[in-house]
Amino acid sequence: MRFIKQLNQFIVLLLSTSLLISCQLFPSQVAVRQSYLEFDEGISQLANSLMIKLQKKQGFFSGSETVLLNPFLDIDNGQVLQVSLEIEKLIIEETHKHFKNLKISRITPEKLATAQYILNGLIKYEAQKINELNKYYQVSISIVDLKKNTIATAGTVWISSEGLDYQPTPSYEDNPMYIKGKLLEHVIKITQSQVGAKVDADYYAFIKTKALLVAAQTAYDNKNYELAHHLSKKVVERENGKIIEAYGNLYIAAFKLGYLEEAEKNFGQMIAIGIDKSSLPIKFLFQSNLTEFLEVPKLKQQYAIWVRQISLYFKNHPKKCVDIVGHSSKYGKYDYNKQLSKKRAKKIQLLMSQTFPDIAHQSKTIGKGSDEIIVGTIPDSTENAIDRRVEFKIIDCEFVFF
Repeated sequence: MRFIKQLNQFIVLLLSTSLLISCQLFPSQVAVRQSYLEFDEGISQLANSLMIKLQKKQGFFSGSETVLLNPFLDIDNGQVLQVSLEIEKLIIEETHKHFKNLKISRITPEKLATAQYILNGLIKYEAQKINELNKYYQVSISIVDLKKNTIATAGTVWISSEGLDYQPTPSYEDNPMYIKGKLLEHVIKITQSQVGAKVDADYYAFIKTKALLVAAQTAYDNKNYELAHHLSKKVVERENGKIIEAYGNLYIAAFKLGYLEEAEKNFGQMIAIGIDKSSLPIKFLFQSNLTEFLEVPKLKQQYAIWVRQISLYFKNHPKKCVDIVGHSSKYGKYDYNKQLSKKRAKKIQLLMSQTFPDIAHQSKTIGKGSDEIIVGTIPDSTENAIDRRVEFKIIDCEFVFF
């Protein structure tokens, strides 16, 4: 009876797949770079193309297997966005519809114990492409076979849209840094690996930590701050869990619960990890055309903590110096934006001097204007607020700045 049931499933799947491919809905290869698709169509095609390949590797007569979704990250700032959730939803819907023997859901610690596959994804906004009507994106997916420790299948689709929802999820929106840490590095490495390539020996250990962190971030997104705090603590207690993303979630959960002393300590841990990587991409965001901070109360009220902790670090580490780098959006004249971004950097230096009066001897201010934009849209909006930022590049002191 089981064989007959599986045979029927095979016939139905074969017929439906043949029909879909004959209609050219699911090409055998992912859309080429020159082909930009609408969002829903593109994600559906990519999902089906990859699942068909996965199905062939798995074999039609095998039992059901579990595919877990690692939340999609934006490649430029390491955040999970609202569009990330939309992509997850479409992939889950398409898989449920056409691949009955593949169980698919978002990653959790409990489901990881029995999963065979992990689906990893990146989103890239093509800021250099200019069009009055549309914006352009790349969505890349790589699926890891946990039993074989290899890349099972991978692909990329190119999307054309009036604009995808780039609002970060709450756990990333409230985070004091736009985090380009180990989680992003890990996903980039996986998605850039060739199909069949071996993944790192410690992949499974790290993905267990990631699953726990996703649970903590999901709890925060659902406003369950006590649970988010508890789970985040469990993450940083793990051997490979002392990462900037975990301390970021612990910081925001502690802050929401009113544990201000603990929050500040966690922010200090984030600084230490960022210093180790020579970069502190903190969300000092500015209003359009101004040196005043963006009016986001839940961030603005924390600026004092951030400035104090950064200042204290350099006060306590006289051999470390910093380039305070101001940025601007593309909106406005280039030379003016250069000057404006420099003024933003000087404002942060002035605020730091209130805690560490000698900060000027360990820092210099730089205005990059729009040379290093992340989003790059025009006109100014909340979407491109991250382009109007100040960040810190850490260097060893070789001479005294004037």
